Amino acid sequence: MEKKSVFNKIILILCFIALLINAVETNQIRLQTKLQAQETLLQKFMYKFPVDVKFAQKVINENNLEFTIKDKNIAEKISAPFAKVSYNIWGESYRENRYYSAKDENNRLVYVSLNVKSLYNKKADFDDLVKTKIIYADKYEFDCFSIKTTKDKTDFTSSISLMPLQSQDVYLVAEMPKDFVNTKNSLVLEMFIDNTKYTVKLR
Repeated sequence: MEKKSVFNKIILILCFIALLINAVETNQIRLQTKLQAQETLLQKFMYKFPVDVKFAQKVINENNLEFTIKDKNIAEKISAPFAKVSYNIWGESYRENRYYSAKDENNRLVYVSLNVKSLYNKKADFDDLVKTKIIYADKYEFDCFSIKTTKDKTDFTSSISLMPLQSQDVYLVAEMPKDFVNTKNSLVLEMFIDNTKYTVKLR
Protein backbone atom coordinates (compact mmCIF):
# COMPACT_ATOMS: atom_id res chain seq x y z
CA MET A 1 0.00 0.00 0.00
CA GLU A 2 2.82 2.38 0.92
CA LYS A 3 4.59 1.80 -2.43
CA LYS A 4 1.33 2.40 -4.27
CA SER A 5 0.80 5.67 -2.38
CA VAL A 6 4.31 6.89 -3.27
CA PHE A 7 3.74 5.96 -6.91
CA ASN A 8 0.45 7.90 -6.99
CA LYS A 9 2.16 10.95 -5.50
CA ILE A 10 4.86 10.80 -8.18
CA ILE A 11 2.18 10.60 -10.89
CA LEU A 12 0.39 13.62 -9.40
CA ILE A 13 3.63 15.62 -9.25
CA LEU A 14 4.45 14.78 -12.88
CA CYS A 15 0.93 15.79 -13.96
CA PHE A 16 1.29 19.07 -12.08
CA ILE A 17 4.65 19.77 -13.76
CA ALA A 18 3.14 18.99 -17.18
CA LEU A 19 0.28 21.42 -16.50
CA LEU A 20 2.75 24.14 -15.48
CA ILE A 21 4.83 23.63 -18.64
CA ASN A 22 1.71 23.73 -20.80
CA ALA A 23 0.53 26.94 -19.10
CA VAL A 24 3.93 28.62 -19.62
CA GLU A 25 4.05 27.61 -23.30
CA THR A 26 0.48 28.85 -23.85
CA ASN A 27 1.33 32.22 -22.28
CA GLN A 28 4.48 32.49 -24.41
CA ILE A 29 2.47 31.84 -27.58
CA ARG A 30 -0.13 34.43 -26.57
CA LEU A 31 2.59 36.98 -25.79
CA GLN A 32 4.37 36.31 -29.08
CA THR A 33 1.11 36.65 -31.02
CA LYS A 34 0.35 39.91 -29.20
CA LEU A 35 3.82 41.30 -29.95
CA GLN A 36 3.52 40.33 -33.63
CA ALA A 37 0.14 42.07 -33.83
CA GLN A 38 1.60 45.20 -32.20
CA GLU A 39 4.55 45.11 -34.61
CA THR A 40 2.19 44.83 -37.59
CA LEU A 41 0.15 47.80 -36.35
CA LEU A 42 3.34 49.82 -35.86
CA GLN A 43 4.49 48.97 -39.39
CA LYS A 44 1.13 49.97 -40.87
CA PHE A 45 1.33 53.28 -39.02
CA MET A 46 4.94 53.96 -40.02
CA TYR A 47 4.28 53.00 -43.65
CA LYS A 48 1.86 55.95 -43.87
CA PHE A 49 4.91 58.25 -43.62
CA PRO A 50 7.30 57.00 -46.32
CA VAL A 51 10.81 58.38 -46.78
CA ASP A 52 11.49 59.77 -50.26
CA VAL A 53 14.83 58.66 -51.69
CA LYS A 54 16.76 60.25 -54.57
CA PHE A 55 19.22 58.61 -56.91
CA ALA A 56 22.82 58.53 -55.59
CA GLN A 57 21.54 59.30 -52.07
CA LYS A 58 23.03 57.10 -49.35
CA VAL A 59 20.34 55.79 -47.01
CA ILE A 60 21.05 54.11 -43.67
CA ASN A 61 18.49 51.96 -41.89
CA GLU A 62 20.25 51.36 -38.58
CA ASN A 63 21.07 47.73 -37.71
CA ASN A 64 19.61 46.51 -41.01
CA LEU A 65 20.81 47.92 -44.31
CA GLU A 66 22.61 50.77 -46.02
CA PHE A 67 21.77 51.34 -49.68
CA THR A 68 22.34 53.72 -52.59
CA ILE A 69 20.15 53.73 -55.71
CA LYS A 70 22.46 53.87 -58.73
CA ASP A 71 20.39 53.53 -61.89
CA LYS A 72 17.06 52.47 -63.43
CA ASN A 73 16.01 51.06 -66.77
CA ILE A 74 13.24 49.38 -68.76
CA ALA A 75 14.37 46.65 -71.14
CA GLU A 76 13.61 43.27 -72.67
CA LYS A 77 16.65 41.80 -70.94
CA ILE A 78 19.47 42.62 -68.53
CA SER A 79 22.89 41.74 -69.91
CA ALA A 80 25.79 40.59 -67.74
CA PRO A 81 28.71 43.08 -67.71
CA PHE A 82 31.22 40.63 -69.23
CA ALA A 83 31.02 37.82 -71.78
CA LYS A 84 31.66 34.28 -70.56
CA VAL A 85 34.55 32.45 -72.23
CA SER A 86 33.71 28.83 -73.07
CA TYR A 87 35.44 26.12 -75.11
CA ASN A 88 34.15 23.81 -77.83
CA ILE A 89 35.05 20.12 -78.23
CA TRP A 90 38.18 21.09 -80.19
CA GLY A 91 39.43 23.28 -77.38
CA GLU A 92 38.73 26.51 -79.22
CA SER A 93 37.50 29.39 -77.09
CA TYR A 94 34.41 31.42 -77.83
CA ARG A 95 32.60 34.22 -76.02
CA GLU A 96 29.04 33.82 -74.79
CA ASN A 97 26.88 36.70 -73.59
CA ARG A 98 24.58 35.80 -70.70
CA TYR A 99 21.48 37.79 -69.84
CA TYR A 100 18.28 37.73 -67.80
CA SER A 101 15.15 38.18 -69.92
CA ALA A 102 11.41 38.53 -69.33
CA LYS A 103 9.61 35.19 -69.14
CA ASP A 104 6.81 36.50 -71.38
CA GLU A 105 7.68 38.14 -74.70
CA ASN A 106 4.84 40.62 -74.15
CA ASN A 107 6.45 41.83 -70.92
CA ARG A 108 9.35 44.10 -70.11
CA LEU A 109 11.74 44.25 -67.18
CA VAL A 110 11.64 47.36 -65.02
CA TYR A 111 14.77 47.26 -62.90
CA VAL A 112 16.76 49.33 -60.46
CA SER A 113 20.43 48.81 -59.68
CA LEU A 114 21.66 49.63 -56.21
CA ASN A 115 24.58 49.08 -53.91
CA VAL A 116 23.69 47.58 -50.54
CA LYS A 117 25.66 47.07 -47.35
CA SER A 118 24.44 44.83 -44.56
CA LEU A 119 24.31 46.41 -41.11
CA TYR A 120 22.72 43.29 -39.63
CA ASN A 121 24.64 41.55 -36.84
CA LYS A 122 24.89 38.19 -38.62
CA LYS A 123 24.74 36.63 -42.07
CA ALA A 124 21.35 37.22 -43.68
CA ASP A 125 19.58 36.74 -46.99
CA PHE A 126 18.97 40.00 -48.81
CA ASP A 127 15.28 39.17 -49.29
CA ASP A 128 14.90 38.81 -45.51
CA LEU A 129 16.24 42.33 -44.96
CA VAL A 130 14.13 44.17 -47.54
CA LYS A 131 10.82 43.70 -49.38
CA THR A 132 10.24 45.61 -52.62
CA LYS A 133 7.56 46.30 -55.21
CA ILE A 134 6.87 48.74 -58.03
CA ILE A 135 3.65 50.75 -58.17
CA TYR A 136 2.34 51.69 -61.61
CA ALA A 137 -0.04 54.65 -62.05
CA ASP A 138 -0.46 54.94 -58.25
CA LYS A 139 -2.57 51.78 -58.31
CA TYR A 140 -1.12 48.60 -59.79
CA GLU A 141 1.41 46.63 -57.74
CA PHE A 142 4.19 44.44 -59.12
CA ASP A 143 6.38 42.49 -56.71
CA CYS A 144 10.11 42.74 -57.31
CA PHE A 145 12.65 39.95 -57.17
CA SER A 146 16.36 40.42 -56.63
CA ILE A 147 19.33 39.20 -58.66
CA LYS A 148 23.05 39.93 -58.75
CA THR A 149 25.91 39.10 -61.06
CA THR A 150 28.12 36.12 -60.34
CA LYS A 151 31.61 36.68 -58.96
CA ASP A 152 33.14 36.84 -62.47
CA LYS A 153 30.27 39.12 -63.62
CA THR A 154 29.44 36.87 -66.58
CA ASP A 155 26.03 35.63 -65.38
CA PHE A 156 23.24 36.23 -62.85
CA THR A 157 22.09 34.50 -59.67
CA SER A 158 19.13 35.02 -57.35
CA SER A 159 21.06 33.67 -54.35
CA ILE A 160 22.05 36.79 -52.40
CA SER A 161 23.32 36.50 -48.84
CA LEU A 162 25.27 39.17 -46.99
CA MET A 163 27.76 38.90 -44.16
CA PRO A 164 27.81 41.76 -41.61
CA LEU A 165 29.21 44.94 -43.24
CA GLN A 166 29.47 43.22 -46.64
CA SER A 167 28.61 45.32 -49.71
CA GLN A 168 27.01 44.03 -52.90
CA ASP A 169 25.56 45.38 -56.14
CA VAL A 170 21.99 44.17 -56.58
CA TYR A 171 19.23 44.47 -59.18
CA LEU A 172 15.60 44.85 -58.11
CA VAL A 173 13.47 43.60 -61.00
CA ALA A 174 9.75 43.60 -61.79
CA GLU A 175 8.23 42.05 -64.90
CA MET A 176 5.42 44.20 -66.32
CA PRO A 177 3.27 44.25 -69.48
CA LYS A 178 5.02 46.29 -72.16
CA ASP A 179 1.84 48.33 -72.73
CA PHE A 180 2.23 49.65 -69.18
CA VAL A 181 5.85 50.66 -69.43
CA ASN A 182 5.41 52.46 -72.75
CA THR A 183 3.03 55.02 -71.23
CA LYS A 184 3.82 58.18 -69.27
CA ASN A 185 2.09 56.98 -66.10
CA SER A 186 4.07 57.01 -62.87
CA LEU A 187 6.41 54.24 -61.73
CA VAL A 188 7.44 54.22 -58.07
CA LEU A 189 9.71 51.76 -56.30
CA GLU A 190 8.68 50.96 -52.72
CA MET A 191 11.18 49.40 -50.30
CA PHE A 192 10.22 48.08 -46.88
CA ILE A 193 13.03 47.72 -44.34
CA ASP A 194 12.09 46.96 -40.75
CA ASN A 195 9.39 49.54 -39.87
CA THR A 196 10.36 52.05 -42.56
CA LYS A 197 8.95 52.45 -46.05
CA TYR A 198 11.14 54.11 -48.69
CA THR A 199 9.87 55.38 -52.04
CA VAL A 200 11.90 56.08 -55.17
CA LYS A 201 10.28 57.87 -58.11
CA LEU A 202 11.31 56.07 -61.30
CA ARG A 203 9.06 58.01 -63.66
